[in-house]
Parts: sequence; structure tokens; C-alpha cells
Amino acid sequence: MIAAVSTVIDAPVDVVWRRLDDFANWHTWLPRILSTTMDQGQAQAPVGSVRILQLEGGTTVREKLCMKDVDRHTLSYLFDGPHPYPVRRYVGTVRLEPITTSDATFVHWSGDFDADREVEQTTAETFRRAYLSFVHALADATARETLSRG
Repeated sequence: MIAAVSTVIDAPVDVVWRRLDDFANWHTWLPRILSTTMDQGQAQAPVGSVRILQLEGGTTVREKLCMKDVDRHTLSYLFDGPHPYPVRRYVGTVRLEPITTSDATFVHWSGDFDADREVEQTTAETFRRAYLSFVHALADATARETLSRG
């Protein structure tokens, strides 16, 4: 099953990518994520690195960066241990593309997951709501950065 959202952020793709490329620090702009601990203390997050996200309410999610293509502004991560969702498998992907007629960026955030049929739709909606808050937070963080530089 796939859940996805997309939007346009009014900032150049390289500015938006800087936020996503910093896999170890998404907590600085994502809502409900209090902190990130990188497995093995890595400050940067190369492909294969694992992060543990501390969520509000005490829940943690362990995620592994499984693909990053800097040239295509795309990355994927998967659940790599305990998480609060009723899925057996989950791979999230964020893809950015420059809008060629302006200094804007198309953002597509999706999750491909496997869940029992009776919870597929509600789980997909949960992920869609999360992605919507993520892309809004990404837009807000990018706007703040653009204003502070401008």
C-alpha cells in the first residue's frame, strides 16, 4: 500500500534539499520529534546509518537511511526496529524537483508499507496526515531560513 502527499515550496531545490539531506537533524524542523540519536554516534548520516527518533509521548522510532541520491534530490528510509505503526514493512521516500519556471520546489513524500487489510486504509490516512504536517514544516523551516539569509 502506498500513502503520499505532494506540494510546492516557494524556495529553490538546493535550499529545501539542505534540510532533508541532514538526516541526523530532522527533529529541528519536524513536528512531534523531540530529538534524534544517531546509532554509533555518527554526526553525519551516510546511507546505511540508523537514527532513533524520540517522539512526543515517549515513543521511539528506529529508521535506517537506505538510499540517498544527491543529484536527484531523493532519499529513502525504512523502519529498522520498534515503531508505533501497525505495519510489517515501511519505506518512506522524499523526492524534490525544481520547478523550472520559478525558484520553487515540487515535494513528493510517500510511504510504501505492508499492513493487514483491515488497517491498510486507516494506516495510509495516518501516514498521509503525517506527511502533510512534514511538508508544511519543511516549507516553514525553509521560509525561515530564506528570510534570515535575505
